[in-house]
Amino acid sequence: MAYLTFDLGSSSVKAALVSEEGELLALARRPVVLVHGADGSHLTDAAAVSAAAREAGRAAAALPARAGADASVRAIAVSGNGPTLVAVGPDGLPLHPALSWLDRRASAEAGEISDLSEIPVDPTFYLPKALRLWRGSEDLRRKLKWFFSLPEYFLFGLCGNALTYLPHPGYLPYIWDDSLIDALDMPRGIFPPFAKPGELAGSLTTEAARALGLRPGIPVVVGFPDFLASIVGAGAMKVGIACDRSGTSEALNICADRPFPGRELLSLPHAVDGLWNVSGGVSTAGAALDWISSILGLAPPAGDNGSDLVGRAALSPPGSRGLVFLPYLAGERAPLWDASRRGAFVGLGLGHGREDLARAVCESIAFGLRLAADKARDERFPLRLARPSGSAASRDFLCALKADALGIPFELPEIADCELVGDACACAAALGDAASIAEASEKLVRITRRIEPDPASSSALDEAYGSFKSALAALGPVDDRMNGTVRRAPGAGG
Repeated sequence: MAYLTFDLGSSSVKAALVSEEGELLALARRPVVLVHGADGSHLTDAAAVSAAAREAGRAAAALPARAGADASVRAIAVSGNGPTLVAVGPDGLPLHPALSWLDRRASAEAGEISDLSEIPVDPTFYLPKALRLWRGSEDLRRKLKWFFSLPEYFLFGLCGNALTYLPHPGYLPYIWDDSLIDALDMPRGIFPPFAKPGELAGSLTTEAARALGLRPGIPVVVGFPDFLASIVGAGAMKVGIACDRSGTSEALNICADRPFPGRELLSLPHAVDGLWNVSGGVSTAGAALDWISSILGLAPPAGDNGSDLVGRAALSPPGSRGLVFLPYLAGERAPLWDASRRGAFVGLGLGHGREDLARAVCESIAFGLRLAADKARDERFPLRLARPSGSAASRDFLCALKADALGIPFELPEIADCELVGDACACAAALGDAASIAEASEKLVRITRRIEPDPASSSALDEAYGSFKSALAALGPVDDRMNGTVRRAPGAGG
């Protein structure tokens, strides 16, 4: 018996069968496309993403049977990237390409909402993008039935019920609430009602069951935003344990007993009541690795043939022979909150080769995480260890590099795609297999090994990190001038 779980990412969608004991029985993935426009748009086709997810789900559900094993699906849950916004008509079809979490064009709307709410609202959040679409097209206003996040849209296709994931009331400023909707003169009905992770959303429809090769009526469970699914699926459920969630973006999510006192880091309620998720990172982490892989003619980090980006980077010593890279290829959220930031190589010389460029980009992601870690440490937040999730979690070189840069051990979960395990935890809680999501996480998460920091490498990376921070400070005015930006206060959305 198993749970069928989905994670809808920016570059691929994944589906997995996870046993009731936390064993990965099957995994399938399908690629999806994120289109980056010259106007600053970052768009994806929600219908195509849903079709890819159905294909992955059908493949995963069929794998055990092909091997002669019984892995009957007991429940289904979905996580996914956010805030990616989908506008949907009465027929259930998208009216517009979905606005990715990278899309920052709603800066004016974010400023207006920030003034109304007196809370800093970033252009990447749901409501600014919804407002921009709503005001920008009379045709869309006439046809619009609902706004969804991407995983909510796929879940709607599974069970036919429209809802909005709300892990905790503290997330309302980052999604939407009635008072803001009214103040913006938008109808409340286009925003589906809220539901909490681990609740039953409905049952698998006959049509969706046919597409997945399953029986109708299987319980469909409310999942999480992807970062919370990762936290639960990595077992980062106690104070001082962080989940390093890697993918197109990457963030260090620290389990804390209180919110961060300033605006530099995001503070959101944790999946465990009374705890907090304090986070910051790099918005274009995996995207930067893919970019430099393409530039250098190397396979991206997902490859394992020894000739990929990571294999090349390992040939350069810690510190990349004095070369520094700034990984901010599309602006930045926490801890910089600066839409004008752009990438740069600093210290580039004739003696640098492809291995140095590759390593500098890898190190830059670790340094971006350390910026967030240092902010937390400055405020006396404990950070004892990290558990990686996602595309970089299966690469020892990247995990060891980050352990060295941050100065903490990295513990590696057995299932690297922790979002899929987090959704399994939601299924277990919904079905009563565990008393809570926290208990489900304790039961299902398996840690295989631990990577300790190497003192010599940590020392070299400390020096390189100093150069990284100097370059970041020096190039800020250059980025502002080139982008015509007037700098706003941290957390105000760039």
